[in-house]
Amino acid sequence: MHPRNPYRIPPDFKELALKFPEFRKHAKQKLSGKIEIDFKDAAAVRALSTVLLKRDFNLEVELPPDRLVPTLPLRINYLLWVEDLLQSAKPATEQLVHGIDIGTGACCIYPILAARMKGWHFTATETDEVNFKCSVDTVERNCLQTHVAVIKVSAESMLRGNIDTTKLYDFTMCNPPFFDSDSFGPKSRSEKRPLPMCPKSGGSTSATEIAVKGGEVKFIENLINECHDLKPCVRLFTTMVGHKSSLVPIKALLKEAGACSWKETEFCQGRTTRWGLAWTFSDNIVLGSPTQSQRKTRMKGPPPLNYSISRERWSSKGEFSVACVLLKSVELLNSLKMEIRKVKEKKGRKAVEFIAKENTWSNQRRRQREEKRIANQGLEQPELKKAKIDVATPEQQNNHKFCLKGLILVEETDTDFISLQLQWIEGGLGRESVNQILQYMKNHLFEK
Repeated sequence: MHPRNPYRIPPDFKELALKFPEFRKHAKQKLSGKIEIDFKDAAAVRALSTVLLKRDFNLEVELPPDRLVPTLPLRINYLLWVEDLLQSAKPATEQLVHGIDIGTGACCIYPILAARMKGWHFTATETDEVNFKCSVDTVERNCLQTHVAVIKVSAESMLRGNIDTTKLYDFTMCNPPFFDSDSFGPKSRSEKRPLPMCPKSGGSTSATEIAVKGGEVKFIENLINECHDLKPCVRLFTTMVGHKSSLVPIKALLKEAGACSWKETEFCQGRTTRWGLAWTFSDNIVLGSPTQSQRKTRMKGPPPLNYSISRERWSSKGEFSVACVLLKSVELLNSLKMEIRKVKEKKGRKAVEFIAKENTWSNQRRRQREEKRIANQGLEQPELKKAKIDVATPEQQNNHKFCLKGLILVEETDTDFISLQLQWIEGGLGRESVNQILQYMKNHLFEK
């Protein structure tokens, strides 16, 4: 999941159930006390998306019962990836962003999220009458008419004739029908395995939203052909891809169409994986080299710092387990006055996110030596000199209200070794701040 995605930490269903009656009726409590919902129940998924939009983005949305339910982690992953592409392709002096959403769906999800989160402007197109009316109502209900224009178009064209070609657009977005209407159902790796209905989560959709003649490859081929004609007025073209096997034929089509460069990524959220593909016909925008094989990219930021702990070295610390190592690590972070947030756990692997409101880790060794010297001399401890701190930018101070955010991952690599990884997310002096914290943890775990 993208490092800036707010749903990297899953929402607290108990909190949602207490706050929103419309969600509470779909929530079920397990014997363990954990609150969950049935993700195969379209009404439950619809209620979840609705209350999250209301709580986290102040968006009032009504989703029709017979249309595709937008799940927020995937949609936000796509938007944040587009933002990353724009930062590398768009001059920093230009502030106004204008995108095109092809097939905006029942609630205009991408435009309203982008308008609320980023202040972007959108032209949203839609062929389905129900989706069009719901999207117009959603935009008006949330007073976003100055940022989002919804246009009813015919199914014969995606872009051609639907946009004002005298304007310059920064990007297009598209969430195409993934399946072939002639052989409806997802691709299966085994002929014996029954083909499940799609989608797995919230399976209440109209057929045209998830299936089209020729499948997503044919749909995106038509899109590429139209993009070629509109290359003077659109900088970046992007689309989501539902099947990994579709990437190779689509990239071959891009090469044939004369795209200058393209780039792919993976959107990973829970059990669902989708792919993103971006391309451009502009010589001055470099997304990637079409002559080299594209590296698979998960939006992770810099690589984590890794420290391997052996069973032998841990012997004096207690039980040699992932849980014990994480507990000791959290105790050290607590001593640095950091906020700890639990992240989803798996067998043999545990993680927490830490947030520092201020720098409490710099020059810790000097502080400890001074405290030890004073203790040995039996003197009254003077006020220590102020430690040099990582200075957050004004933007970080105003928008994030924190100095540093990172992730600790502890997992068992084999029976005699446990890996302790620290991942920088944002803030501070980047990876250097996380490296200082790792050194502090190593010193306190093994040098005391």
